[in-house]
Amino acid sequence: MSSPTADIDKLRRIIEVARGDRRADLVVKKAQIVNVVTEEIIEADIAVCNDIIVGIGSYSGIVEIDARNLYAVPGLIDGHTHIEMSMLTVSEFARLVVPRGTTCVVADPHEIANVLGKDGVRLMLEEAKNTPLRLFCLAPSCVPSSPLETSGAVIDADDISELLDLEGVIGLAEVMNYPGVVNAENGIIEKMVTARGVIDGHAPGLTGKALNAYISAGIASDHESTSYYEALEKLRLGMWVMIREGSAARNLRALKGIAGNRHTMLVTDGDRSVTDIIEEGYLDYVFRRAVEEGIDEIRALQMLTLNPAEYFGINAGIVAPSRFADIVLLENLREFRVKDVVAGGKRPEFKRFKHPERVKKTVRAKKLVPNDVEIKRSGKARIIEVYDGEIVTGESVEFVSGIDVSRDILKAVVVERHSGSGRVGKAFVRGFGFQRGAVAQSIANDAHNIVAVGTSDDEICNAVNRVIELQGGVVVSDGEMLSELPLPVAGIMSDERAEIVAERLRDIERAIKDLGCKLKSPVITLSFIALPVIPKLKVTDLGLVDVGQFKIVDVFI
Repeated sequence: MSSPTADIDKLRRIIEVARGDRRADLVVKKAQIVNVVTEEIIEADIAVCNDIIVGIGSYSGIVEIDARNLYAVPGLIDGHTHIEMSMLTVSEFARLVVPRGTTCVVADPHEIANVLGKDGVRLMLEEAKNTPLRLFCLAPSCVPSSPLETSGAVIDADDISELLDLEGVIGLAEVMNYPGVVNAENGIIEKMVTARGVIDGHAPGLTGKALNAYISAGIASDHESTSYYEALEKLRLGMWVMIREGSAARNLRALKGIAGNRHTMLVTDGDRSVTDIIEEGYLDYVFRRAVEEGIDEIRALQMLTLNPAEYFGINAGIVAPSRFADIVLLENLREFRVKDVVAGGKRPEFKRFKHPERVKKTVRAKKLVPNDVEIKRSGKARIIEVYDGEIVTGESVEFVSGIDVSRDILKAVVVERHSGSGRVGKAFVRGFGFQRGAVAQSIANDAHNIVAVGTSDDEICNAVNRVIELQGGVVVSDGEMLSELPLPVAGIMSDERAEIVAERLRDIERAIKDLGCKLKSPVITLSFIALPVIPKLKVTDLGLVDVGQFKIVDVFI
């Protein structure tokens, strides 16, 4: 902690540089500054002292960047993400996204918290200190996401209070147990009373008085809207609406009618695969998608800078004095073609981070035999229907006597992997299109048990057992192991370079495609069939979940 004298000296120097009496540490010269408040473009220098912008005008600096003919925009801010879902560590994630113009993220680290609890949150924050990425966290509100699954940890109200005292934790993360809020259940209400800062929401399909009750509890945002009228109702009731545009869940086209409203943001929700980040981009890609949908460039920028900065109270989001010196220089605004990036007042540098060995031994599941995953009955069965480009699922009812590849009725299982209980949830699923083989992975929102889909019990067991041997990962099996991606860090992240992870993920996706799957992002889609807080049918280690009824139901009717 700095002393009062040092703070006074620092502020005095900032003021002197802003007055022009001292040279700035860094000056971006003659940039075309895109002002997201006045919605105009002006030419000026940008003066930086330490990690703060101190002046717009004419300045000289110890270091100067020639920005003639370049647009200067604020660093992009992802207002809702789960870094872990990229399968990358924070260091590798930062190395990919910062050079593309994303300088700040607000992360809900509930993925790693579901495995490692509070220690997982601390680990993310600690690693972020070694990167140029500005990472803010929200204290996970739902670990586990609901009582309908088994996680590796539980975070209660006392834990949330402890997390909120950590530097960089600025609020309460998405409250996924929306039935618990609407019904004023003790556990979730205690957490909300404990909360400080913003409270993020998660309310798919909630409407009318139930939505009023949810918002009245103090929840200020939502990122689950999939239709224009759903989003409009939430805006009318004062919510901030986050429009998700990722790899599997793409809601921008349906919601573009509200895009540009000052209470809207563009977010990824952690739904950008490492291959898509490398090949297409991160928030820079989301910006380009917004422009493709006809949204004005500056309005799209507002949704990725000023709006999230104002909502979260982050000292960023505009190129102006007193704001963090997170500046992106573009050769082309409409295409968001990045020429240079200043993060925290300097050009970014990237370092590796060594994770403790204890976070690499988290898969404690027992290996399976075919009898463990057998569904012995026949009859009218509830079938999980998955949709390409969506994380919501549907429900159909058909006569089923087992796996039927001709009707694309496959088996899905979820294996509890945190305590070695041996629990296996089983269901039928349609939409993956496998003609043979199986896929298993330890990425399964949010509890991150092992989820698998396959065309036979033998193949499912082969794939699951290999995931256990790897201590986490994604495995494709077809009589033999076709492809695998080890994910040893908490069973959900690789400790390899991003390019290696991307190449192995491409191999995985090619192998899945060879099985007959036509989904664009099958790994992400598979991870979400185990999330029991997004409609309609899901499967966890406890069984088949009807999300609307918020309870476990029998596979057969």
